[in-house]
Amino acid sequence: MIPQVAIVRCPDYQQPTVDQAVRESIDLLGGMGQFVQPGQKVLLRVNLLSATPPERGIVTHPAVVEAMVRLVQETGGIPLIADSPGASVPYTEAGLRRAYEASGLLAVAERTGAALNWDTSYEQVSHPEGFLVKRLEVIKPVLKADVVISMPKLKTHVLTTFTGATKVLFGVVPGIAKAVFHARMRNVTNFALMLLDIISLVKPALVLMDAIVGMEGDGPSTGPLRDVGVILASPDSVALDAVATSIVGLDPLKVPTLREAAARGLWTGKVDDVVTLGASISEVFVPDFRPLSATPREDVTLGHPLLDRLVGPFVTEHFTLKPVPQRGRCVACGDCVAGCPQQAIAIVDSLAVIDYSQCIRCHCCHELCTEGAIDLERSWLGGLVQRVSGGRW
Repeated sequence: MIPQVAIVRCPDYQQPTVDQAVRESIDLLGGMGQFVQPGQKVLLRVNLLSATPPERGIVTHPAVVEAMVRLVQETGGIPLIADSPGASVPYTEAGLRRAYEASGLLAVAERTGAALNWDTSYEQVSHPEGFLVKRLEVIKPVLKADVVISMPKLKTHVLTTFTGATKVLFGVVPGIAKAVFHARMRNVTNFALMLLDIISLVKPALVLMDAIVGMEGDGPSTGPLRDVGVILASPDSVALDAVATSIVGLDPLKVPTLREAAARGLWTGKVDDVVTLGASISEVFVPDFRPLSATPREDVTLGHPLLDRLVGPFVTEHFTLKPVPQRGRCVACGDCVAGCPQQAIAIVDSLAVIDYSQCIRCHCCHELCTEGAIDLERSWLGGLVQRVSGGRW
């Protein structure tokens, strides 16, 4: 089947404007009845990375979630809003309540009657079809749902370059178990393959991306916000991300998940082979969208396996971004300590301190810091090479 992605303009988060754009995007794909049948339990898998207000652009905006809730209800489905947030939000009822309240999702549930997930149990699931991951722990609401609708936010990501439909389902892994995967999948390619395995396990029926306001630069938590002005929808996670990255001027094949998806035959690797419905990519293209300040750690290579092995530690030290906690901004909350897969961070004298000999540059600490207190810095040598190479490293 030729992949299809709906692109609908949506200039702001005013609820009537969002309602119309979301409805139009789903109608372009044949209507909600193509994905949800009356009486089905429908899990809305939102991006709830942290307990932050929607104005910060980190979480799926509640106006988009509310629009989807109402469409599911009109079709006769029973929506449940759920996510397992990052380590800064414990996967407990109290932690979920804090995240739901801060993000505006508690208010959405109150206005619409939709249920919020409070079940923090999970189950280990066998996935024999997985390319890399054959077993993984999955939160129970996913396993109980008849239909899963994925609702990512358009953002850059310092590890995976881009976080969208192919990254957001990492949230089906419960709480701190995410850190285990970061520790096991230190290689970015393997991490991307793991994410694709999660997609093949969960099999979302539909993806709706909040790309009204995106995040550029060093996302997914502290990058600058950027008006993108669209809603994207597709039954195909990979195709949607290929279109989303193209809209903001990123090369899809430089995004590890999309590169590996092409290698596995999940798409052709050519955006022109994806059918767009509604607006075209060129009509909504965002010029001068800021990419990451450096390439992901695996992409820094000398081009020869032996050389990479011999000087890998030197390359990591000087040519990947180093997370550096900043005194004056760090509040010693301990979120980075809890979320570090290497247990390489401690609070010393009211400041997060990183043991760089153990740091694998996964940048989980940067991702989880809601205070924006962890900067990503280059060594002086890395900065020099960056300038000389014209930004290629």
